[in-house]
Amino acid sequence: MQVDITTRMGALAPATTTGFGQLDRLLAGGLRSGTLLSLSGKPGCGKTAMALLLAYMAARARAAVVFTSAVLDETDIMARLAARAMYREYPEADTHYGAIWSGEAWEDDFTRQAVGTSVNVAVRKVGNLLHLFRVKALDSTAEIANAAAYLWSRFERVVVVVDGMETFCAAAGGDAARAAGINADYSNRLSQVAHELKQLADSGCAVVVTSQLQSQPFILPVTTASCELSDSNAAGEVYSPRDSALGTRRVDLTVTKNRVGPTASIPLRFIAGSSVFEQLTDEHLE
Repeated sequence: MQVDITTRMGALAPATTTGFGQLDRLLAGGLRSGTLLSLSGKPGCGKTAMALLLAYMAARARAAVVFTSAVLDETDIMARLAARAMYREYPEADTHYGAIWSGEAWEDDFTRQAVGTSVNVAVRKVGNLLHLFRVKALDSTAEIANAAAYLWSRFERVVVVVDGMETFCAAAGGDAARAAGINADYSNRLSQVAHELKQLADSGCAVVVTSQLQSQPFILPVTTASCELSDSNAAGEVYSPRDSALGTRRVDLTVTKNRVGPTASIPLRFIAGSSVFEQLTDEHLE
């Protein structure tokens, strides 16, 4: 037992950066194998954008990544990553990822060239390390485990990002359930899915999962740390015309470790149209 514990403590793969210095410090270096990080918030707060960013940064750090979604397809993901690269590479452009996804951005010569270059930049940075795993409602988490196991045979580090764990659960029913947003069967299934994902983490992966706020109490018992995205109450900032056009706003990422009180609140600038988050107090990785 002593040898096994010593091995687990000292020989784990290095942590995978989240892309945010302060969050990495709170997580003892970043996303570590064996950990489950939950990310919750109200609809529209940026959970999917943050989940995709964490997946992208992990792939850039040379970890193999399984990004699981029932909503995003390959085109949507590439449009978001291209918009992020375009925001970095073309300061004069204010192209929303929706315009890239729909094809509207291809109608203008400048944006067509910029989008093409940005797609190549995103692909070059993640290579063959970012993998999309499409799921359908009520699918089993066993399929995600199989995808992660395949990557384990080829890579030293594996990060699994599950966008919307409610996908694996039956919808709540009845008037009372709709009013509360939850019922007994649904909560039991949420807890079961959370434990299944924790088992996946225990196999050596780092797992990140997004959920709605009302689902969070049923996930917390097995999380290593939890994060909540919310609109900031801080005084408003003055944004450039470009950032205003891209729907920029202040948000806070509140981090709780081991379910004991808030550890920190990280102020962020969220450029929604470009799927970009910028830490306001500590420079994040470019």
